[in-house]
Parts: sequence; C-alpha cells; structure tokens
Amino acid sequence: MAWEIPRPQSFKRLCFRFHQRDEVTNFIRKVQTASIGGSIRNDKNSEEFNFRLVALEGDTVRLTVQDLENSRYTPQEDALDGVPPESSFSLLSRDDNLISLGVGENIVVHLYINPFKIEVYEDEQNVITVNKNNRLIINTDEDDKSLALDFSFPLAQRAYGIPQHAERLSLPSTGPNGLSAFRMFNVDYYGYQPFTREALYGSIGVLYGISTEITSGIFWMNGAQTFVDIDNRVDGVDALFISETGALELFLFGGPTLKDCVRQFTALTGVAELPQYFTLGYHQSRYSYMSQEDVETVVAEFDNHDFPMDTIWLDIDYTDGYRYFTWNSTSFPDPIAMQNKIVETGRKAVAIIDPHIKVEEGYFVYDQALANDYFVKHPNGTVFEGLCWPDLSSYIEFFDKDAQQWYGDLYLLDNFENTTLNLYIWNDMNEPSVFEALDQTMPADLQHAGGWEHRDVHNLYGMKHIEATKGGLLRRDPNRRPFVLTRAHFAGSQRYAAMWTGDNSPTWDHLRISIPMVLTESLAGMAFCGADVGGFTGNVAEDLLQRWYQAGAWYPFFRGHSGIDTDRREPYLFSSEIQGRVREAIRTRYRHLPYWYTVFFEHERTGDPIVRPLSYQYPKDASVLDIDSQWLIGTDIMAAPVIYEGVKGITTYFPGGPNEYWYNLVDMLVYNGIGNFPISVTMDTAPYYYRGGSIIFRIDENVRHTQDQHDAAYDLYVCADANGEATGTFYLDDLESFAYKNKAYHYYRFIYRDNKLSVEQIDEDTDFETSFSIGKIHLYRVTSRSRNGIGKANRITINKKITLGNMKRKSKIDISLL
Repeated sequence: MAWEIPRPQSFKRLCFRFHQRDEVTNFIRKVQTASIGGSIRNDKNSEEFNFRLVALEGDTVRLTVQDLENSRYTPQEDALDGVPPESSFSLLSRDDNLISLGVGENIVVHLYINPFKIEVYEDEQNVITVNKNNRLIINTDEDDKSLALDFSFPLAQRAYGIPQHAERLSLPSTGPNGLSAFRMFNVDYYGYQPFTREALYGSIGVLYGISTEITSGIFWMNGAQTFVDIDNRVDGVDALFISETGALELFLFGGPTLKDCVRQFTALTGVAELPQYFTLGYHQSRYSYMSQEDVETVVAEFDNHDFPMDTIWLDIDYTDGYRYFTWNSTSFPDPIAMQNKIVETGRKAVAIIDPHIKVEEGYFVYDQALANDYFVKHPNGTVFEGLCWPDLSSYIEFFDKDAQQWYGDLYLLDNFENTTLNLYIWNDMNEPSVFEALDQTMPADLQHAGGWEHRDVHNLYGMKHIEATKGGLLRRDPNRRPFVLTRAHFAGSQRYAAMWTGDNSPTWDHLRISIPMVLTESLAGMAFCGADVGGFTGNVAEDLLQRWYQAGAWYPFFRGHSGIDTDRREPYLFSSEIQGRVREAIRTRYRHLPYWYTVFFEHERTGDPIVRPLSYQYPKDASVLDIDSQWLIGTDIMAAPVIYEGVKGITTYFPGGPNEYWYNLVDMLVYNGIGNFPISVTMDTAPYYYRGGSIIFRIDENVRHTQDQHDAAYDLYVCADANGEATGTFYLDDLESFAYKNKAYHYYRFIYRDNKLSVEQIDEDTDFETSFSIGKIHLYRVTSRSRNGIGKANRITINKKITLGNMKRKSKIDISLL
C-alpha cells in the first residue's frame, strides 16, 4: 500500500513507498547460550533474513534482523556508548513452535516460530510483544528499502517518549494506518505549532509503555526518516514503527519501572557529562547582538540592574558575512578584548557555528574543505550546494572521520582567530537546514562517506556535527569540560551537547508545551535541555514573559532568547515591578545551583534525568500519569509554576501519600501527598516545594554570577518528614575540570535525626583538598496538621558555621543542632 503523511502548509507533502507484506514463516537454525540466531522467511516470496536475539546486562534484550541481499546502515557506532555488555540466556524450554529463554532473575522471553513473534515477561506478566499484529516488513525493492515492526505493551496505561514533538508527555493515539503518525525526521521548523505530531529538530526512537504495575520500553535504533503510530487501548498500548530505510535493530527494556527503563536506555546510549558549573546559570541571548559595543553594554547593564547572568551569546551576525570561524571586523573590532572584558565581569561567551559553509573562493574554510574533499556530494560526485544564511552554501561531510578531525581543529585558537578559551560553542541549523528545499533539508539521494545516501543517515547529521565540535574543544583545552549547545539531536547526542527546543513562539501554549517537551527529552537521555524563555519568533506579552522566567528557572538549561525582528527584551528594559519578578526568578535559580550541580553529578552516575515527571518517582500513582504541568528536579524539589494567563488560582497535585510532606517555604504551609489542592496565586507567586525528608543545599547570598558563589557559605534547608528525619546529598569539585573523574571531589550524605545532623562520605578514597563552609542551617518541621491535608510548619535557623573538607574513609561527623 502507499504510505503518505499529510503535512501542514509550511511543508511540502512527503511520500515514500511502503508495501504491506503477508504473513511470514520462520524457523530457528541454532541456539546459543548468549544469543539466539536464525532466519526469518517470508512465505509469500521466500525472502530470507537473518536475525539475532542477544541477552544484555541489565534486563535488556537486543534484536537485529539482517538483510542478506542489501547493505543497510546501522547507527550503532554513534547511538551506543560503546559495545553493550552481553549477558546470557538460560534455555527454559523448547518445542516445535516456542523457545522460552530466561534473562537475569525476572525476565523470560518467548520466541515463537510461526508466525514470528517475541513476548517479554517480567515477573510472569507479559510486558512487551513484538510482531503481535504480524506487521514485520522488510522491503527489498530497488526503490524501496523501508521496514516496519509493531509492538504491544499489554499492561500499559500510557506511552511516553519518541521525541522530538511539541506534544504532551502522555502520547495521544494517532489515526488508523498512520494517517496522523508521529514523524521522526530532523527539520528546521520555525515557529512550530504546539500539540502536534509534526517532525521537529530531533529524533530519538525510545518508547516507554507506562503502567502503575510494570513499565517496559523499546529503543528503535534507526537513523532514517521514521513514522510511529500509537494506539492507546483499554487493554494496553500498541505501536507501529516504520522507517524509510536502514537496518532493523532494536532493544527491549524489561523495566519494571520507568526509572529502570530510563537507566537501561542510558546504559546503552550514555549520559550527559557533568558540565561546568557556570553553564547551569542564566544565559542571555538574542538574534543578534550586532556589535562588540552592544555585547559589552548588555553585560554591563545586567550588573547595573543587579540581574545574575553567566553567559552572553553571539548569534550569526558576529561573523564576517556569515563566514563561520571569522569575525566582522567593523562591528567587532577587537574580539579578544571583548572576551577578556566579559571574563573580567565573571562571565563567559558562546558563539554560534553552523554546518553550512559559504561557497566562496578565498574563504579559508571553504577552500580547505573543497581541496580535501570534505563536502557532501551529489550522486554524480559534484559538491552539493544549497541555500542557507550565507546564500549559496556547501555542507561538511561529518561522516568522514578525516573531515570530522579537520572540522574540530578549526576551533583551535590558531585556526579560529580572535578567540579565547572562554568562548564556547552553539551548533545550530544542523538538521541540516537547507532553505527552499523539500522539507528544508538535504535531498535524500546525496552521498555520504561509506557510500550511504543521505536518506540512510539524515537524523544523525546534527549528532556528527556536535561530535566534531566537542572533539575540537577538547583538543583546544583538554583540561576543562567543553560546553556545546545543539538543536538537532539523535539517541546518544547527550554525550556531546546540551539541547534546546528550537524556534518556539511567545504564546501561552508554547510555554505550556515546553514542559512536556523538556520532560520527554529528559526521559530520552537529553538531560541538559531547555526551551527559550519568552519564545523566539515574535514579541512577548509582559505577563507571559514574567511567568516564563518563573517556569524556565526550573529547566536544566536556562536561556532567554529572541528573534531578530522582535523588540529588545533584556530584563532590565522593563518596569521596576517586572524587573523585580524576573530578578527574583533568576535569583531563585542561582540559590539552588548547588542542588542542581549535585543532581547533574548523580545523573552522570545513574542515568536518572535531571528533571523528571512525577510518575518517575511515584510509579504506583495512576493520578500522576498525565501530569506534565509540574515536575521534579531530582527527587526533592517540585516545580509547579503558573502557566495560564490571568489566573488567581491554580490546582497543584501533591504525590506520595498521607505521610509524604511538601513544604512551601514562602507561606510556611505543608501539604500532604494526597492529591490536588487549590493554590492562590498572584503575579509574584512562583510556587515550588521541598519534599519532606529532604536536605537541600543552597547559596542564599545574592550574586552577579556563579563565580561569586565559589567561596560563599552554604545554607542547608532541612525539611523533616513524618518521622522527624531528613537526608540529602551534596557534591562539590573544582567546578570546571575533569579532575573529578580521578576522584577529586567531595560527595557527602547529610542525615538529620534526633536533632542531630550527621555527615558521612559516600565514596571512598576521594581526594579533594578544597574545604567548604555551611553558614546557616534552616530546620523546618510540621507543627500542626489539619484534616484537609494542609498543615503549618515552623522554622528554626541555626547560625552555626561548619567547615568541612576531606573526610577519611567511612568517617562520620555528628553535629548537634538543638
């Protein structure tokens, strides 16, 4: 049958061939302890394909189906963070039509022979069925190499995942036969519409079947254009994946919780490395700050008006005619002096570098790439040229390892003239964007290294771009953690860059959709993510801007950004009343940076997202499955901002049960975790809550930037639980280098019990000489509980300076508070 996806008017219609095949007959050739190998045969045309089923560590199973007649691209070297360690199957039983295999302690896999089907059981419950509806398709026609496979999550109540789409956390059903399928195809989509299934800038084929009983997941590892059908049923969730080309490779996650599935996924694809501390502060950007004077003025005005800020961003107009790795010498006469002045104020700079290169002889980047054969080509061997910011442009062939090395070396100080080690990089337009082309990207038949067509690798192009960039920054400065921001992304991109949600708009719908977009990216490994505060594409209403700062302070990546045709909106330009609210939102972010930094460190260790939906921590609560207007940072802070226009009250859900407390430290109220509560709000209200039983590290001193926090004393916020106890972790290192990978850090657990605060070292043999001080300890306890689930708290502040440094192995310090 023909497969066609209707597109909005901003895109041309796209169609690729897809043939529905009849039922297949399968037989198993061999059984091994670590893997099952065999062949799958189509009884309609006798085509055969090899398959391999592999047990991996961590309750994960890998399925690969190999096309013997056609080469098919696999993204495994890019998507996977190394070779996944294999486990082994235990053969439980076997007959003529069924092989039962054990994986680990709780997973059983049933492999059916005819028709081919795989069932995954967790604790004797069927959690995933592969090819339940017999939709396995591998087309082998010369003009059609598409493939498809269906999945069923029999226990699932919801489906999460498959970013990037401007859609709710809980994915809605698509239409029959994919007529409104989720499209996964990296595109440059200016001003995209919220609450749609249209393709955006990233494609990560991880899907979770969410249940309050058992959650499981799959990872469809394919770099080509892909469509996903979702069918939410009373008795589970069905999904159909269809890819234009590529290899059929996937992973099955046994769970049994969403946390387990995310950890299983990040065990395969990697985690975001701990970033430099300054990157967690506030970033100020605009398309564009047009001159050196403009940049320096913005930085100075942030100080003059007492707004914290850590990074100023340079969009494309700093370049000489959009020639990347150059400067506009008229508007930016002394870039090094500018960068040094920025650093003297305690800040850093970020400059944009896109993958398209201006076609112009005499431009050194173009000349070198052309001479070394480093551009993407047409099938006839000529260099592809398309339109982008510099007008006629060619595009770097990042799939060529030599081209990657050369491109990364362009960031070296000797090559990127007038730069310093304090200039970091923003890779944009890397879907790749090609103006006035079909879907505003490269033609599908362009040729890449290894003989692959662009259709085979399209969704990986941006990832290869940031891989080259990070490699170059590491060679430029091997001692400091690089910072790269990307728009295009694929599974595993988190190893190279942070990401943002692209060219959003200044509407309340865009504010609201930014939250599930960030949460979904976080569950797909892109832990360091955010959305442009205020919206990019147009002028923003003042009330919306304030609310967006209040919400955006709780994104992992916190940046204000706006388009070239918009009014200037640096926060100091508004009335004193608005300035006060925005300043407080940014200060709220800075007060919590020690907590953010600890959670980022723990992400690198565990794979847990920085921000997470309530269902991540409260998997048994069916009421939280659809909540995507409030979220958790780590385990202990819940953000519940105001995201509707003109309201005087909102409803906030408090999870965890009657013995879970949630503290509002502003009004000194404590909410039991028993469901929805009405919350009165004003424009000054920006609600967030601390979980009872937590200890939160903060720096309450008002600062201009993160460097002001380096020697500041910490404030501990101890929020007692129903038993009068609390615990929390704290991490500290030198805030910028890789020395932490050699155990140069502090990582402590703080425990409050019986009016004593105990401190114990979590990791053995750490060696970090720098001490730190605690200036105040704020102890919060419930003093009264009412029948409606709202109580009151009291606070005792202990002004007791405590200095801590290296602690010996398994040592413990007890501090009396009262």
